[in-house]
Amino acid sequence: MDPAQERQPNQGAFRRLSDFIKKNYPMGRYLAISDGKIIADAGSFEELNSILHNMGHHSAEVLVVQAGVDYPEKVTIFAQDWQQ
Repeated sequence: MDPAQERQPNQGAFRRLSDFIKKNYPMGRYLAISDGKIIADAGSFEELNSILHNMGHHSAEVLVVQAGVDYPEKVTIFAQDWQQ
């Protein structure tokens, strides 16, 4: 499954698991969600990225969130094409 196809189920899993995460993980802890479940957690993004690498995953292929952070359902990202 390509990352775009996996993104939506993982975001749904995050919403479904949000109460569990709030109760079981300290605020700020980094979590990786793949295939609808939490597959790893760590105190920093760098540590989580290393754990994922050792598991044969890449952080771009999973949903990485921080415990205790409320993420909006939708965001608007503005970009400007600039050249130096």
